[in-house]
Amino acid sequence: MLLSRLEKRFGYDKPIFTEDIFECMQDYSRQRVYQLIAEAIKKETLVRFDTGIYYLPAETEFGRSVLTVNEVVKRKYISDNGKTFGIYGKSAIDLNFLVSYQVPNVIEVITNNESRDIREIEIRGRKVVLRKSRLPITKENEGVYTLMELFNGIDVRQYREDSMVRESVSSYIREKKINSEAIYSLASFFPARTMKNLATSGVLYEIAQQ
Repeated sequence: MLLSRLEKRFGYDKPIFTEDIFECMQDYSRQRVYQLIAEAIKKETLVRFDTGIYYLPAETEFGRSVLTVNEVVKRKYISDNGKTFGIYGKSAIDLNFLVSYQVPNVIEVITNNESRDIREIEIRGRKVVLRKSRLPITKENEGVYTLMELFNGIDVRQYREDSMVRESVSSYIREKKINSEAIYSLASFFPARTMKNLATSGVLYEIAQQ
């Protein structure tokens, strides 16, 4: 019963949290649910990835599938079922926009699902830094929020001198269809330097000309 319900709701290779299991098994006592979890783990039909994190493994030609920390972080803090409630933090943003080529060891996340300004956790031994979002992040504003975070800490001189960074920003603006109205709607939630950097870099002018 447990496995069929989890498979129907989540499918295979997707992070499943303890609260998800309780929600699926509301007609059972918590004690009984824990017993069913333990039985499924013993039979290897359910895998315990880390404390409070499970998944249904799929069989592949290379053996059983393996979940990743990034998949867990994405579902819990970034997006799930078509809803967006977070973005990756500065290190990942810098990498995506070619500001830096250093692949971060630590996963940084800015998310609605964190009440503290900053908190560090570990998932399966990997460090994750959680930051409370400045305002609710949604599917509609995640693009402009990401751009604002980039320019909150960018070196404007580097931006002006690096054509690859400029092109990556321009492409992103076009892809996300970011306009001036979207920028100004978030401006009050960011430090003044964010808008200053957007202006002195020429990005605000570029957006206005679209």
